[in-house]
Amino acid sequence: MAAAALGTVFSMTGYGRGAAENKQAAAEVELRSVNGKTLHLKLRLPSDRLELESELEGLVRQEIERGSLNGSLRVRVLAGTTPTPDRSALAAHLKEWRRTQKELGLAAKDPSLSELLALPGAFLPAAEDARTTRAVRKAAQDAMRAAIAALREARAREGARLARELQRLLKKCAAHLARAEKRVPKAIAAAQAKMQERVDTALARAGEHEPLDLTRELVALADRADVREEIARLHMHLGALQDLLVRGGAVGREFEFLLQEVHREITTLGNKSADTQLSEQVVAMKLLAGQLKEQVANVE
Repeated sequence: MAAAALGTVFSMTGYGRGAAENKQAAAEVELRSVNGKTLHLKLRLPSDRLELESELEGLVRQEIERGSLNGSLRVRVLAGTTPTPDRSALAAHLKEWRRTQKELGLAAKDPSLSELLALPGAFLPAAEDARTTRAVRKAAQDAMRAAIAALREARAREGARLARELQRLLKKCAAHLARAEKRVPKAIAAAQAKMQERVDTALARAGEHEPLDLTRELVALADRADVREEIARLHMHLGALQDLLVRGGAVGREFEFLLQEVHREITTLGNKSADTQLSEQVVAMKLLAGQLKEQVANVE
């Protein structure tokens, strides 16, 4: 199998961060992704910006096809109404703080005002004009686009490493397949010799086997010894897998499907072969198919 220039293959593992700022607002997005059979996205947004979730998720789905993603959005309004502390919420937090200290037997110590203000719901929702809302939305979208670009770059770097490893394993598998193919004529000749020996034995024991039974046995043995079809299909599947790496893109699912076919043909080849040297090549290809499966599990 000749080495060919590889396309851009993406891993499902990566991290991306993006930030954006305008006159009214600043936003920062972080994205982390790991393996996933489909695209699963979980975004954490400020409680007063939940309306942005669907459009930010839409931006991700335009660029990412597979993986389990976790993301977070942080927003700062640079110009607008100063937030007002919610005194009722602060009093409730303080009451709960003191009650918990008492239940746990801790020394009484009130939190500082800055600690209270950092708790959820410490501020009343500030009235926001339409201009500021639009500025926050644009900053969030721009930050998300930057984070997606950074994530895709990280996934492409890891994907390039995966593609090289997959190509190396395919090349080794093709080498073992070539050795198996070279061995087939000798394996068939050896099987035919054994077949002839069984025929001679059967004829010598005339009367103990019906002619029809003998014919069926000979046909089964001949079919079992011929593995040329399996080898031809393996050549085709390995070539198709190499073509996927050259094409690039989101090839993970297609690669996994073809790899299942490769494993099926290798298994059939092993089941049909009684030749020791041919079986050695089959075992080697099975191990490589397992390694390919492990690596492709992280390909988008």
